[in-house]
Amino acid sequence: METAQLLMGGMVSIDESDFPTKGFKGMTLRLYNRAKDEWAIYWINSDDGLLQPPVYGRFTNGQGMFAGDDMDGERPVKVLFDWSRTDTDSPRWSQAFSYDGGESWETNWIMEFRRPGG
Repeated sequence: METAQLLMGGMVSIDESDFPTKGFKGMTLRLYNRAKDEWAIYWINSDDGLLQPPVYGRFTNGQGMFAGDDMDGERPVKVLFDWSRTDTDSPRWSQAFSYDGGESWETNWIMEFRRPGG
């Protein structure tokens, strides 16, 4: 189950997802920087309660690309979020990691959404 909410006139977006088969809940916090025309997307999960480093990017023509640096355990990793079909009733989100500075990417999470009534 997922819940989502827009705040501050759409400049803040939060959603909470329950992953019962994985044993945790997660929350995404998105903050829009109007001066840079850029979103910062943060993740937190119920396993550790820590706000993870953000990815930064923007949406253009139904597509959103966001990138940032993080850690996967003890390994530095580049993270890429790819939002597609955001202008349809069935948006898609994927996450990919790169351990070689962005030379190659491994997609490790895909979520397909459906808008209510869509």
